[in-house]
Amino acid sequence: MIDLRFLEEGKAIRDPIWGYIHIPPDFLPLVDAEEFQRLRDISQLGHVLLVYPGARHSRFEHALGVFHIAGHFLKQLLKTQPPPNIDIDDVRVLLAASLLHDIGHYPFSHLLEEMQMFFINHETRGRYIIEDPGTEVHAALLKVGIDPQRVANVIDYQQRTIPDRDTRLAHILSGTLDPDKIDYLLRDARYCGVPFGESVNRDRLLSSITYHHATQQPAITYKGVSATEALIFTSYLMYRNVYWHHAVRSANAMFKRGIQDLLAHPNCSLIENDFDRATESDLLHRLEKEHTELGISYRTSLIGRLKRRKLFKVARIFFPHEYAQNLRNLFRCLYNAPDQRRELEMAFCAHLSSKFKLNLCGNEILLDILQFDKSPEVDLKVFFDAHIPVEKPEPMSFDDPEVSLLKNYLLDNFEAQAKVVRIFCDDIPKLRQAVRDEAFAFLKNWGTVRA
Repeated sequence: MIDLRFLEEGKAIRDPIWGYIHIPPDFLPLVDAEEFQRLRDISQLGHVLLVYPGARHSRFEHALGVFHIAGHFLKQLLKTQPPPNIDIDDVRVLLAASLLHDIGHYPFSHLLEEMQMFFINHETRGRYIIEDPGTEVHAALLKVGIDPQRVANVIDYQQRTIPDRDTRLAHILSGTLDPDKIDYLLRDARYCGVPFGESVNRDRLLSSITYHHATQQPAITYKGVSATEALIFTSYLMYRNVYWHHAVRSANAMFKRGIQDLLAHPNCSLIENDFDRATESDLLHRLEKEHTELGISYRTSLIGRLKRRKLFKVARIFFPHEYAQNLRNLFRCLYNAPDQRRELEMAFCAHLSSKFKLNLCGNEILLDILQFDKSPEVDLKVFFDAHIPVEKPEPMSFDDPEVSLLKNYLLDNFEAQAKVVRIFCDDIPKLRQAVRDEAFAFLKNWGTVRA
């Protein structure tokens, strides 16, 4: 039997979500490492704070929360009979991975990853940092006998083949019900000041965790069904009201386009290292300097306007029921092609400048497309006690109608919200009206020409 009492020892850190989080002595050097301390200045929600001012929490405290919940997961999983095939080395690898899972994040959440170019996903960047012999995190892992490659495997596992031993751990850290999701949903809701997370019975949820050996993934007992429903519904409400709020999407679009315009400038001196391990304050300072060196007014630039919360306004919304297949294909294509999206935005500006005698320079219109295939994750198994009669063999799927109807209620609405496409523009009444009148025909024609 693996003794997990060490999780209740070490440095106690007071957290507003989970109370005291204990960091055992072997893991303190990871927290103290330069790469981990950088997360103090990497916001959890980026520009969400422009709408919800309390959303100033960072990836640092989120990582501590994930570490804490991972410990609870392990305690519950090891009570399963038989327990999952893990040993004390696996436990230490999983805990280290839970602490370091966001260490590869660029500034401002996921925005730079969405731009592609030389930007890569944060899991892969995390691997580079963890496996780099020159980092303090790498040295700290070696010092306490934890294999950095195994930690990197647990974090960055989806696009590569890794040993089954590490895949088993990865499925505990990342899945339908995982420590990361539980922490960020409850933490984000609390700091945004919205009540959605208050309905989640956290104690009931964590105490219901068990293990499904066939899939090698965490599962729940039937006692956790209602708490899991509350968590999934919280996810839906957070996406609809917070993560996908129109003003947040406007700010995100402005930031991405501002970076694109700088990188497209022939005299731009920005390089990958300027983004690679920068904090958010570092990056904003560097961007302001770059504007000055290129002779561009920082105050009137898209990024400078964000600093003063001068956001673009919604000019046109496309709902999924109103656009035909050619527009659907165009939007899906443009989501994965930021350069083509910028080209379309500039062409639309030129079209309106010519037709309505508007003095536009090409960055006054922005197209915002969400991830089309975003959908609630409910791939979870549910175990019933022997005294609870069920007609089907165990375990049952969470989305089985006899367990929960939540997916049926949420799925269509969630996916419809994920397919809403917005056009933002500078807050000029004549421009907003022109965009509203011309957008559908222009995009339809663009999609036909590019097909």
